[in-house]
Amino acid sequence: MLPTLLSLSSFHAPQLVAGLVVCGAVLLIVSDHRLAILAFFVQRLIVVTLLWAIIEAPLRVMNIIALAAIALVCHITEWRLRRAEIREPLHAHQARPSLTSPLFRALAAALGLLVAYGLVQTCNLALPLPMVAFTVGWLVVNGLLILSLAGSGLRTGLGVLTFADGCRILYALWQPSLLVWGLWSVCDVLVALAACHLRSAEVAAAGNKSTGGRE
Repeated sequence: MLPTLLSLSSFHAPQLVAGLVVCGAVLLIVSDHRLAILAFFVQRLIVVTLLWAIIEAPLRVMNIIALAAIALVCHITEWRLRRAEIREPLHAHQARPSLTSPLFRALAAALGLLVAYGLVQTCNLALPLPMVAFTVGWLVVNGLLILSLAGSGLRTGLGVLTFADGCRILYALWQPSLLVWGLWSVCDVLVALAACHLRSAEVAAAGNKSTGGRE
């Protein structure tokens, strides 16, 4: 396992891990769904890059296909919303205002960083390289924070996918099964489909409510 860990840590890892932290913080803090989707795709691309050197070619192909499928699903969803001229009312997705202010989310992101760092310092995660342990810990902790603060179906889906990315890196360190990896990728796409469907339904409902209120 050590050569695998060294491969994971040697490919511009500090820059990539810093990018993961920035994308995760944006994903947690920003209220705009389109910006959150963009931050998630950059985060997933970084994860794919980190895994590129440590997994076999068929698994890499699955990663690219899953990423392309999720991107296509989100793009089609946003395109249909624009084409139907459905406007998302400002803060319509904020079902719990006390938990969705940018300041509260920024504090949650800072807490997530501290928790991930604390896990690396105090727990033996069977990962001899702290940078790898921090990457896994950050994705898992940030995914749980996104889930706990999610005010919409889309953010819930992004939280699930972020959590899964942390688990995916951990699983990739031990001879991953082609079948399990394929099923995992299919589940990622299904989660994205469900999240985008909920986004369309929520935006349409909020838009209809806003229109009805003005009338």
